Amino acid sequence: MIKKLYTISILFILIPIYLYSSTRVDIKIIETSEDIRYLSQKISKEYLYLYKNPKKIDIKEQLNRDIKSLEQSIKEIDNISSSRDSDNILNFFRQNIKNIKKLTNGKVDRKKAINILNYSESFLEGSNSIEAKHKYKFSIEEDILMSLKDIEYLLQKISKYYIAYTLNINKKDSLNSIKSAIFTIDNILNRINNYSYPKKLFNTIREANSIWIKHKELFYKLPQLKIPNLIFISTIALENNIKKIASYYGQNH
Repeated sequence: MIKKLYTISILFILIPIYLYSSTRVDIKIIETSEDIRYLSQKISKEYLYLYKNPKKIDIKEQLNRDIKSLEQSIKEIDNISSSRDSDNILNFFRQNIKNIKKLTNGKVDRKKAINILNYSESFLEGSNSIEAKHKYKFSIEEDILMSLKDIEYLLQKISKYYIAYTLNINKKDSLNSIKSAIFTIDNILNRINNYSYPKKLFNTIREANSIWIKHKELFYKLPQLKIPNLIFISTIALENNIKKIASYYGQNH
């Protein structure tokens, strides 16, 4: 009887520890999946921009750094995930990166730009699949953090398709993708704007909303205004605000 009680007591101690450990793994995999989505869009955007501006050496250097970061994110998931399905997707990712590295070597051209654009969408599908297997009920703080990370990746996606549109690459699909991403960002901002924030974040959030309104007007005027250079640079300001807010919640969830 005493032995049974002892065993039950140990289980009551270990189960919460196990659940907490499992949740922490899920959090890490979800966050890293978000990083993969973000980097895959950013890499594609940078290559398209480089195709339009082949003399921009700094963009080429940033592109190479982001490819390395993408590789690192894949390694991080590989180190902590025990899912066979995830392993298959990660192997697919690794092959994609090999192909992207080949494409980014040598002269920049239109065909390579289109191929990298397609690879960026395959990374989205794979990371979404991995994330779905580790979903759980988020706390309010975690929900805000994940929503902000969604905005970060969507901004890259919009910029990517904005540049693709100006290059006459799948113009109809590019325009539809931009509109869909704008709609999603609007919904996310409407949701997270209803949360209560600490005073030190209030101005940052207000500024992020203000910048987004101005950017949205430019995005909607795409058929009349083709200004990829301006969009490439000015999007950074909005993204920096989003990163500040996400950093706060990343440290406090």
